[in-house]
Amino acid sequence: MMVKANRLPACAAILLATFALAACNNTLGTGQPSTASASAGAPTQPALPAVPLANAKFSFAPVTGAPSNILNKLSSQLGQEAVAQNVALVPSGDPQATYVVKGYLSAVGDSSGTILVYVWDVFDASGRRVHRISGQETSANGSQDPWLGIDDATVSNVARRTVAAIVAWGSGA
Repeated sequence: MMVKANRLPACAAILLATFALAACNNTLGTGQPSTASASAGAPTQPALPAVPLANAKFSFAPVTGAPSNILNKLSSQLGQEAVAQNVALVPSGDPQATYVVKGYLSAVGDSSGTILVYVWDVFDASGRRVHRISGQETSANGSQDPWLGIDDATVSNVARRTVAAIVAWGSGA
């Protein structure tokens, strides 16, 4: 009975995180990122970017919500994925950036597993949000500290799906 009592707060936290993202993510639980445009109302087909992907340069602003070891891994993986998927990156703060991507990470879990939730907002050069990407990745690793349950494979999946979602949006897919 004590084990179930300890898992209740973790389960409640997972549910709260799921409901909190429900407004911006219509495919939570699938492991696939959801994309939504910045327009009001229910997310439908994302608006096409003003600058085509082939001509765009993306800059990732510092990501919030996670410890530095996770952020360092994610930054490296995002760079590798951008190269692999032909997305042009420029350093954070570079005035040549066509789009700035701002992100937030959150981890919830217990000894049975961890969920890494991510949200990325894409802003144009004028600072207007033009696109949102969100999703979650599940790790079988569990810990009292959910960040300790996030492994390299989970971080790689987030990076791959994030860049793939940028490519899909940029190509109008």
